[in-house]
Amino acid sequence: MKKLFLLLTSIAVMGFTSCGTVAENSAFSTEVSAVSLSGTNNTVASAAKSVKADSSQYTYTIEDIRDLHDFLLAKPTEEDLSGKPYDLNGDDRWDVYDLCLMRREVLKNPNTAYDNDTLVIYFSRTGNTEKIAEYLIDITNADSYVIEAAVPYTDADIKYQDDNCRANKEQNDKSVRPEIANPIDSIDSYDTIFLGYPIWWGQEPRIIDTFLESYDFSDKTVIPFCTSASSGIATSEKNIKALVPIGNQLEGRRFSSGATKKDVKAWYDTLPLNEEKSDNKLKISVNGTELTATLEDNSSAQALTELLKQGNITVDMSDYGNFEKVGDLPQSLPKNDETITTVPGDIILYQGNKITIYYDENTWNFTKLGHIDNITQEELKALLGGGDVTVTLSN
Repeated sequence: MKKLFLLLTSIAVMGFTSCGTVAENSAFSTEVSAVSLSGTNNTVASAAKSVKADSSQYTYTIEDIRDLHDFLLAKPTEEDLSGKPYDLNGDDRWDVYDLCLMRREVLKNPNTAYDNDTLVIYFSRTGNTEKIAEYLIDITNADSYVIEAAVPYTDADIKYQDDNCRANKEQNDKSVRPEIANPIDSIDSYDTIFLGYPIWWGQEPRIIDTFLESYDFSDKTVIPFCTSASSGIATSEKNIKALVPIGNQLEGRRFSSGATKKDVKAWYDTLPLNEEKSDNKLKISVNGTELTATLEDNSSAQALTELLKQGNITVDMSDYGNFEKVGDLPQSLPKNDETITTVPGDIILYQGNKITIYYDENTWNFTKLGHIDNITQEELKALLGGGDVTVTLSN
């Protein structure tokens, strides 16, 4: 299920079977072109006609195929396509013929990267999880697979107020395994798997259990993410960990329906997936337990790092609001305040001279310093305790 394979397969489907076959189906080509040269893509279409770019000097990539593919389907593209040399056959328009010629150029390029070791897998009934997954796919450039039920869920199936609805019955029976339509053949070639789902009745949907039990995750890094109006991710994380052997399950994240791409990127940047981020770490000692946090890329976190070069910092922290521990720093740090909704594990600079560790959510205007790696909300609550606690910060 490699991304290039899927994309090129979709091109073949657009042209029925191959570029040669497309040439014999002029009605199909005309229909697609008519769509692509109108509506939201009209500006780009005009540019495509007016700009005579030299395609012979251009190296086409998978991204070019994706952009032209989306253009022909009248889908929005993130990049401005004006001036792109996508008229490969010189007929003053972009159409399926050009897409096929571009495909051939990419396949001829020996430097094309065909492999991807990251896969985003998700199940989404209302579209909330799908939105987060699409942000993540764009951020990571990962391959993707959508879990779909062989018997699709209707609105009535997930009506929470109905004790007899399908989802209610399934969630109350841990042995239920809903069938998946068109299962992915294999996940063997992937090292890192993001697994997304909505929270149903406080847990992952049973179809996620179906998926997990269908493949071998013993050598994979699995990172859950979920969407929910209020329920957390901790219970589903525990269920996943207990269900099948997993090589390395990283701390997941719950997102609300209003989460933005910036929110997803901020979470992704906290994940210990890239070695180059090892210098941007903070060590936190709590009651003899050593934690590691990934720092933000801002002047506040940089100032904290510089301060720690003078020696470790011990902070006496007290509980506030049943969602955070807060204590005084020895000196003020520069502020980069913005309105933030915290998640458990966030490290926050408040008023420039106080540091807080959040074990629950809160929305306020302050500066994010970083996020504690690989700890669940329940584990963090147990470690911090219900009263005062002393923590030591170090580089």
